[in-house]
Amino acid sequence: MSILKVARLGHPVLRERAADVEIGDIRAGKFRSLIDDMIETMHAYDGVGLAGPQVHLPLRIFVFEVPERAAKRRNVQQLGAGVFFNATYEPVGEAKITDWEGCLSVPFLGGEVPRHRKVRLKGIDHEGNEAEVVMEGFAARIFQHEIDHTDGHVYLDRMPDLTTLGYTIIL
Repeated sequence: MSILKVARLGHPVLRERAADVEIGDIRAGKFRSLIDDMIETMHAYDGVGLAGPQVHLPLRIFVFEVPERAAKRRNVQQLGAGVFFNATYEPVGEAKITDWEGCLSVPFLGGEVPRHRKVRLKGIDHEGNEAEVVMEGFAARIFQHEIDHTDGHVYLDRMPDLTTLGYTIIL
């Protein structure tokens, strides 16, 4: 496994819609080492999600995990490591939550971002099977954030009030 270089805000790969991944390539295992490398990179940067465009790959893939340590620090539920390909989401209900977000591609900054409280995620799992899951709270926020990356958006685009944008402290 290796740690991949993370694209920073300003790199064009972060602003273009990523290409769909072929199901046959997923089923053939062509992404196994990439998935491992993306998870390793996410851990190295203390993230909870990482999308293909963030590692200079314009592909609709993202990995996620909320390990015990991160769950305790953020006071949220732990979430095991996983991956989705070609994911989309739709809101479940009208409720939104505004909460703080940061991003590995926008280091040292964070701000308040409104997101849907609950979403239905549709995509392809690591074996190439169609998957659908309903997530809420922090997990729903992660999925919306990462899918935004595959659509060419960053969290700053979702901020209605940039006065909440500020520097973070890395402990």
